[in-house]
Amino acid sequence: CKRKQNGVEYARTKRNQQNKAYMEDIQMKKPIIGILGAHMSNNGGPAPVPADYVNHAYCAGVENAGGIPILLPVLKDPADMDPVLAMCDGLLIPGGVDVDPRFYSEDPSPLLGSLDSAMDRFWIHAANYALEHKMPVLGICRGLQLVNVAFGGSLYQDLSYKNQDHMLHSQKQNRDYLIHQVTMDADSHLASILGAEPVYTNTMHHQCVKEPGKGLKITAHTADGIPEAMETDGGQFILVQWHPEELQDSEPRMRGLFKNLIEKASK
Repeated sequence: CKRKQNGVEYARTKRNQQNKAYMEDIQMKKPIIGILGAHMSNNGGPAPVPADYVNHAYCAGVENAGGIPILLPVLKDPADMDPVLAMCDGLLIPGGVDVDPRFYSEDPSPLLGSLDSAMDRFWIHAANYALEHKMPVLGICRGLQLVNVAFGGSLYQDLSYKNQDHMLHSQKQNRDYLIHQVTMDADSHLASILGAEPVYTNTMHHQCVKEPGKGLKITAHTADGIPEAMETDGGQFILVQWHPEELQDSEPRMRGLFKNLIEKASK
């Protein structure tokens, strides 16, 4: 009987040691950042091939900041991705085509660009999943606009509807070229990440936020009044209208956005 008791105690001690080692291993692992995928047509062969993709710069930004990026392709039923979303420690919602205005109860304007409603539904589901599960999120360009719509906000379908005299917001220069200045609210989470001084960014959009979604506030503008960033009160969602993944060398302050995502995803 005593021998049996000793055996049980040994097994319990061994199991506790294994559990401790497992938890230490988990804590040492790099956070997994899900990057929402987009659709494209690969025309490199004799016939176009539909593909799921993300730009390399997003993956590089996550990896250089200490995370592990994974592509989350668009699924017909967005809820089918929930088990994979549950494996992620954070989300990056990237740029892409215009958000279908049906998702903010508007008819299409003549200046509306390309759409992908299946991608919209999938991304909206992922954004709401992240909100519910308190997952940190970095949204970029379309990512900002999509999250705003997902949370009940709306968009100007073209910048001219917001300000006919707006400055250039769709540059022809290389993606790493710094072209306009963005001013941030001094008390914003964004300013705590990048510093309160105005920052030059690239720009590649023709739409912008109209009405902010629930729980979101605009935290940065350009001189022509175009909203350039949004965030939630606690900083769970940090959303920018420019493309910081392309500015890692030309404006090193942008590395802070990825570092912030990884730090939050590591907690």
